[in-house]
Amino acid sequence: MKKKIGFIGLGAMGKPMATNLLRKGYPVRVFDLVLKKDDEAYWRNLGGAIGRSSHDVSEHCEVVVTMLPTSENVRSAVLGNSGVIRGLRKGCVVIDMSTIDPSTTKEVAEALAAQGIEMLDAPVARSVKAAREGTLAIFVGGKREVFERCRDILEAMGTDIFHVGGIGNGEVVKIVNNLILAGTMSLLSEALVLGVKAGVRADALYEALAAGSANSFVLQHHVGSAVMKGAFQEGVFPVAYMLKDLGLALNLGDSLHVPLSFTALAAQFYQHAMASGEGNRYHPVVIRTLERLTGIEVRLGDPEESP
Repeated sequence: MKKKIGFIGLGAMGKPMATNLLRKGYPVRVFDLVLKKDDEAYWRNLGGAIGRSSHDVSEHCEVVVTMLPTSENVRSAVLGNSGVIRGLRKGCVVIDMSTIDPSTTKEVAEALAAQGIEMLDAPVARSVKAAREGTLAIFVGGKREVFERCRDILEAMGTDIFHVGGIGNGEVVKIVNNLILAGTMSLLSEALVLGVKAGVRADALYEALAAGSANSFVLQHHVGSAVMKGAFQEGVFPVAYMLKDLGLALNLGDSLHVPLSFTALAAQFYQHAMASGEGNRYHPVVIRTLERLTGIEVRLGDPEESP
């Protein structure tokens, strides 16, 4: 018999993740602070139940999944006056799939443990498309036995699932992942603008780099699918979220006395995009700061109109 699941946080990633759980036969009760009538109809048509609060969700479930923007959101949803800690029974599990500060993860896990409730931190990587298709990469921290108990739930949302150690380690891996992503995107922005400004066609430059030692996932997916097409839409992982994750990396580095010089530079690069009004757009839009300064665009065909 499948576990009863509560799902809190139905944003761009959370909605398709909860949808996949329902489509794979899990009883799911959902909650989001901003849930419209059309949204309620969507969940009921899929066979889901609508929760009135985080507390209400937890009273009906064995496992609660949270997918929220910030550390403060997670702390409130789990430990607040209407938090899930007030409804879950001993032996239940909280799976936080948000990207937050590892210190907050440990704080929340400790509070839950005092009530006999287990916790996994399981932030995700890849795109909204991967969330829809159930092909996310998931980095999981927490007890191995709790991970194994919840593996089926994670496999309903992702295909590449990694147990990376104790509680908080999933967050560390996700922070490191996004540090590398943002740093690579920043460097590629400079390199591509330089190449096009020097007279190489954008398509020729991209194809040559993709076939050489400079090839990378970021070049193939973020440059190839976004930059080259001018596809910087809102509603996909935006500059503001990446900047938040870079802040998490810098805070973690400070706490461990690890110098993060290139991370700090990448954060400033993304700050330029924020200052240019691009904060809600898909994060590869950071290249537009340099494009505007240099008077060129790295695109195939007609570029997107500036906002």
